[in-house]
Order: sequence, then C-alpha cells, then structure tokens
Amino acid sequence: MIKGTKGLMLLSVSFFLSGCGFNEEEAVEESTNQLESFLTLHEERERFSDLDNDDLQARLEDEIFPYLTESYQENITNKVSNYEFNGKLELGKDIFFLDESSKEYDNGLFWQISHIKESNVDVESETVNHSISLDELSLVIPNDLNIEMVEEGEWKLNSVSELEE
Repeated sequence: MIKGTKGLMLLSVSFFLSGCGFNEEEAVEESTNQLESFLTLHEERERFSDLDNDDLQARLEDEIFPYLTESYQENITNKVSNYEFNGKLELGKDIFFLDESSKEYDNGLFWQISHIKESNVDVESETVNHSISLDELSLVIPNDLNIEMVEEGEWKLNSVSELEE
C-alpha cells in the first residue's frame, strides 16, 4: 500500500511539473514585446554612431547588447572590430538595425526601422522565431529576415538569418 501511494505521488508530481514547462503563448507575447522594444530604440534614420569602430562598439555595448544573447554579441563584436567604413557598405544581416550612410546623411550610422510580420514557436528548442521586414529597402541587407529569440533571464535576440520562403 505504501509503495503504491509513493508511486502515485511521484506520478502526480511529474504531471504537475510537466505542466509548468515552456508556455508557447507567454513566450510569443514576451519575446514580441522585447523585440518591439528593441526595434523601436531609435527613430527611423536617427543617427546612432559615427563611422568609427570604437564609437560604434561602445554604443552597441551600451544600448544594444542588453537585448542580445552572449553569442550574438560576440558575432557583432567580431564583425565591428574588422569592419572598414566607407568601403563595402556591408554591415549585413547581423547588424540589420543599422545602415551606413552616404555623404548626403553626414557620414554616420543610422537606425533602420523594421516591423514584425509573423511569429512562430519551436517548442522543442524553446525558441521563438520572428520574421521581420525592413521598412527601408537596402542593397546589402535582405528585406525579410528571421530573428531567433531565446530566454536568457529575459527574451533576447540570438541570431539573424535570411527568411526562407
């Protein structure tokens, strides 16, 4: 009798704990709120940084990195440290939120506005994927991107890839 009760209690506890796992609706809501907050940190075409690697890195660390996972921060840091301004104009998809200007905009880096088109949950990996579209067309950055978000204390951008259609 005691063995049966103990087994039933363990089974009940495991059912209860499995119900406390990953909540899809909550994940979409929280990650969407965090992504929208990130996407609207600045106004469209607001100057973000000078065309200087050190200035850009400092601004990224101060304003952007709190929204990114550590691995995504490393990707961006590596890209920025080796980037040659006014050369290729290829900040690319990892830094989709910034656009290197031409002389008409006083040579700087400016914020690009995007909007969320769709959100999908991957329950198995406990991630949320948001497809976004840049409001301003770019010659070097795809217009439609996929943002993967994971929970690291709070929801953070983990990676960016071209949207597969």
